[in-house]
Amino acid sequence: MQAIDWLLEEDNPPVRYLTLKHLLGKPEAAPELALAKSRLMQYKVTLGILRHGDRFWDDDNKAYEKYTGKYWQVIFLGQFLADGRDPRIAAGISTILGQHEWTLRPPVKDGAHCLTANVLAGLTRLGYGEHPIVEREREALAQRVVIDEGIDCGGMGYSLLRYCYMAQPKLLLCFSQVPPARRTPAMKSAIKLLVSHLLEREVFVYVPGNQTGWQKILARNPGRSGLPPGRTVKQWVSDQKDAFLLERGPGDPKPKQGWLKFGFPLHYNSDVLEAMYALAESGEPMSAALDRPLNVIESKMTVEGKWVMENSLNGKMWVDVETLGKPSKWLTYYALRVLDHFGRAPLPDGGGSLPATEPPARASGPRSLLHKGPFVRPKVPARAGVVVVQ
Repeated sequence: MQAIDWLLEEDNPPVRYLTLKHLLGKPEAAPELALAKSRLMQYKVTLGILRHGDRFWDDDNKAYEKYTGKYWQVIFLGQFLADGRDPRIAAGISTILGQHEWTLRPPVKDGAHCLTANVLAGLTRLGYGEHPIVEREREALAQRVVIDEGIDCGGMGYSLLRYCYMAQPKLLLCFSQVPPARRTPAMKSAIKLLVSHLLEREVFVYVPGNQTGWQKILARNPGRSGLPPGRTVKQWVSDQKDAFLLERGPGDPKPKQGWLKFGFPLHYNSDVLEAMYALAESGEPMSAALDRPLNVIESKMTVEGKWVMENSLNGKMWVDVETLGKPSKWLTYYALRVLDHFGRAPLPDGGGSLPATEPPARASGPRSLLHKGPFVRPKVPARAGVVVVQ
């Protein structure tokens, strides 16, 4: 509860509100929760972003510029639970809803899937989830994922992966924001597909084992001037990829090291914590495939029951968010939310690293934040080689 008291401090109104609502289970009608909600726009990071509003809302030429363009501010302000009806935000949202640069329209550009999902998620969090344009584009995105059987980003032509993996949590979060009763058949199918892709690779074990060898092939790219007339670099890469896969295959998958460093907010890439939160939001239950990423999350808890910011966009955004290398209220909230959903209460000794092998199932132990009964760790097969992050 020491960490919960820390999350309830007044300096971070969104985290305080989320903690009251989701970790402590306060009902919407509770005066304490209503008061916390009324103070969301007092968050210093939100106010800091809006002080620069005249520099990004009307700048269409730099709408997607990392991480100061207006599309990024929609993403960030949504994550900070800002009020999308506030005049300082609403006018900019109105302009964005009338534009289509961020939508998934043919010909599909590289990165269009994650940009569309991130902006749609931001607009939904800002209160525009039922706007006709948001609903239309969300449905188009879901249909595209189902048709392609994954995220068919143009950049995949240079990868040994069949589809984009790092954007899967972004799209899953986008679709999971829609209440189950309102999800269309395409959304349900897209969620099922994205979840299955994450589970089959234990969330973060997806980097092709032969990636290094493939990178050496790409380094020999002759460029357009070094190819016969009529041949393109894209065709050369495709031929090399086919030959490489035929001879060596993709190789055994390895953990994505970048996903082992937690940060908030994130850019187009993801991490283990965000991916697990996306799975929790989709309603996915505990299974053996999730034990390994949950071990990673648990191993990062400090002795005070907090999580440290290991990855940061500070210095790139209009305003810094917390401090790199210091305990993060945002990460701590999300970690506790994920552990609670999957029935994995914090370790009984309050932190420390996990053992090199998985502990046996136990019948009782520390209680989760919301459940009154004894905690029961699901029984899963023991595996060797559990990744432990110190």
